[in-house]
Amino acid sequence: MPKLQHVAELDRPPVVGSRYLVPTVLYPWYGRVEAWPVMGPKHTDAEHIGFHQEHFHVDLRFLSDAQIRRIERLSFGRGIEGIVASAPLATVGLGGKEQPHPDPVEKRLTCRRSGHDYPVYEAREQRGLRRLAEAYSGRKCGRNAAGALVCPHKGFVLGSLEPDARGRVVCPLHGLEIDTRTGTVVGGTDAAA
Repeated sequence: MPKLQHVAELDRPPVVGSRYLVPTVLYPWYGRVEAWPVMGPKHTDAEHIGFHQEHFHVDLRFLSDAQIRRIERLSFGRGIEGIVASAPLATVGLGGKEQPHPDPVEKRLTCRRSGHDYPVYEAREQRGLRRLAEAYSGRKCGRNAAGALVCPHKGFVLGSLEPDARGRVVCPLHGLEIDTRTGTVVGGTDAAA
């Protein structure tokens, strides 16, 4: 049996129907405690966005169809892309008391969707995300050991994202738009296609 590739080590988008090693966090989200697929490091967004709670972002590429239907139903039909972008796996417990996340555990999960489809249209309305885009515009991305671009904001490895016709990707954590040819942040939530 061939070794499964870790999703953070991909240099191209994951293939729908294929299995990968994906970090998951067993935590309550949308009414259920499940091992949710997550991406990027655990972090806060206090500096530009004003979100002080530690959180992970859910990787919608590895959510099951049943999970997506249930979450969208609980959100009164709002699309999963907007839900995932605006509702991270945050450390808020019952009564407002923070509950720490357990460490991520790698699980073998099947890719269900090819991309993230960050909802730029929704993010334009969020002042903190506009401030973030302004603060990072023009910054260069780093590269990981495999040579993949890494978003300069929170360190998300961008290698698993498909560039658009202009050679750009949108970081699924906070919507920064990055030119993959130059490795430069060219905008964010206000950078329409």
